[in-house]
Amino acid sequence: MLLEHNAIVKDFRNVDMRFASCYPNLYRSAMSSLGFHIIYDFLNSREDIYCERVVYPMSRSLETGSPLRDFDVVSFSLQYEQDYFNVLKMLKEGGVPVKKKDRTQQDPIVIAGGPCASSNPLPMTDFVDLFIVGEAEAVMDKFIDKCLELNDPRNNLEEFLDIDGVYLADNPVKMVTVPDLRNACHPLRQVFPETDNNEYIPAFGRAFLLEVSRGCTRGCRFCMAGCIFRPRREMPLKDLLKIAENGCQQTGLKKVALIGAAVSDYSKIEELCEGLHEQGLQITTPSLRIESITENLLEILKASGLKTITIAPESTWEVRKAANKFITDESVESTIKKAIQHDLNVKLYFMIGLPTETTADMEAMVDYIHKLIKLGTKRNQIKLSVNPFIPKPHTPFQWEKFDTKSIKSKAKYLNSNIKIRSFKIENPRKSVLQYVLSMGGKELGKLIYRSVQETVSMKEWAELSPNYNLDSELPWKNIDVGIDPEFLKNEFQKALSKKMTPWCEEFGCYNCGAC
Repeated sequence: MLLEHNAIVKDFRNVDMRFASCYPNLYRSAMSSLGFHIIYDFLNSREDIYCERVVYPMSRSLETGSPLRDFDVVSFSLQYEQDYFNVLKMLKEGGVPVKKKDRTQQDPIVIAGGPCASSNPLPMTDFVDLFIVGEAEAVMDKFIDKCLELNDPRNNLEEFLDIDGVYLADNPVKMVTVPDLRNACHPLRQVFPETDNNEYIPAFGRAFLLEVSRGCTRGCRFCMAGCIFRPRREMPLKDLLKIAENGCQQTGLKKVALIGAAVSDYSKIEELCEGLHEQGLQITTPSLRIESITENLLEILKASGLKTITIAPESTWEVRKAANKFITDESVESTIKKAIQHDLNVKLYFMIGLPTETTADMEAMVDYIHKLIKLGTKRNQIKLSVNPFIPKPHTPFQWEKFDTKSIKSKAKYLNSNIKIRSFKIENPRKSVLQYVLSMGGKELGKLIYRSVQETVSMKEWAELSPNYNLDSELPWKNIDVGIDPEFLKNEFQKALSKKMTPWCEEFGCYNCGAC
């Protein structure tokens, strides 16, 4: 039995609605997701709702052991496209008809949110009744109130269309966000496991998740999150220090994980880390932007207990220009040297298959990686992870095709030429599946459903690979995330000629439409 701290206990017989917040991936991933904590805390702050958690591979809630069929609303957090299959498995095991057309008035409403639901929900429209496009705090109260107001919400889904951010297939929707993060939800009594079993320990360990910002405006052309969650918003320093202090007092945790799409771009990152360190807290962070890493910041992070920094050069300078990644080879090397001097480990993220990448670029990447690895003074001090580039909706690269044959060839080349122990590269076969699920439309529903019943070959998935051009009607045309389509087209064309667009926060607005 899994023992947890801070799980919320209510009598479900005394509430107006039972809400199942489902995470279609493993527990350690679920409890690393601040969004999952936010939904749990935000909804349970209402006395008329009991929100319980259901985490794959289970189909019963952690709080009461209830199956999904016992809830009024079943909600899925769609963080990764590969989790779509787990959604179907959880519905089936939980006693809810998998296809929405087979559900009756007695079945719960099935909704979904998260990045995948906000960018391209089309592949899941056969199975999900309504999608939440945007940030939960901006829409969930209205959604819940509408559910409680209607006698038969399942047969009146059109009634939800007057709520901004609710998407019903084929209807236009505009993404909703929280303009001021002081009005967002910042859970204090966060749930974490008692066990020492690594199967359940979250990715950041037992850490209090502290959200410093949302959105990123650096303009990397491959990054979906950096496009759809604009503009960048951040919390005041004073508020963050207070939240961390209260949260760690209420949970007993001594480590803080800084959460945000661009954590190191936080305007007072050094003051924040220094303040947390003065509170006696350890600090951990996701990937840091090389442009934001200073000697002083590394000293503070090292003193607070951080052992590894993660940075993402992505490729060589020539390819980075196409991707609009404003970091030079020299700045990468300088940052690694600083980290090594502070006895920190370094994890590097690279990509293969970015637009304009040539055979010469691949050869240069191998030489560059070997040069960076040699900067380490200890064995395995520098680790390397390589992922195939996958085009994503609402980015300038949404018109780029995923070249499976080329990706496989490049992966084979790296495996043959990089001979270090601490090196891993994602299987290109899995990337094909992610590409099709990311960029496809409603037609994928049949294959997703079949995949849960039987094995579907990668060849069959690959046959559904889209082939868009600048004049194509894209499946997600009705999803308005606030970015001007003409801006994206212009950025795509600039990428092919390796022209860069400066960071708007430093060089001024370039009219992407988000503001």
